Amino acid sequence: MSKLLSGQVALVTGGAAGIGRATARAFAAAGVKVVVADLDSAGGEGTVEAIRQAGGEALFIRCDVTRDAEVKALVEGCAAAYGRLDYAFNNAGIEIEQGKLADGNEAEFDAIMAVNVKGVWLCMKHQIPLMLAQGGGAIVNTASVAGLGAAPKMSIYAASKHAVIGLTKSAAIEYAKK
Repeated sequence: MSKLLSGQVALVTGGAAGIGRATARAFAAAGVKVVVADLDSAGGEGTVEAIRQAGGEALFIRCDVTRDAEVKALVEGCAAAYGRLDYAFNNAGIEIEQGKLADGNEAEFDAIMAVNVKGVWLCMKHQIPLMLAQGGGAIVNTASVAGLGAAPKMSIYAASKHAVIGLTKSAAIEYAKK
């Protein structure tokens, strides 16, 4: 793969496995320096090691996206390491099958909303000022087809992904170049 994006910097949350790991590796293959963030230190370090073995540049920062101070430190760590942030892929999320809506419990609701909604909001809250200060950047937030419709036995998860789509669209309008 060509190094089309050489010298640019990406931050990937939820980068320890799955879509996050694949995206981090794709960024690196395109020449992007990647900051991988996750609660799973072993998985995150594994992603970084795979990137390095393929000739890319990456570092891991452990982060709980539900904690403002940790997200702030993550974005500051990205800027300290690489001097900028061109791309953010806010992918950290959880999915819990709850059963029917009335069978759900408050702990599941709070956990899903904290990671899937608050986490995305906190990431954008800290990423946007850095991107604005450097003249631009791009943010992609992982949602789900559940955010476009209904998801039986996953009502809380579906609601969280509807919220992610709403946050993303609203931020896009607020920060679009006029």
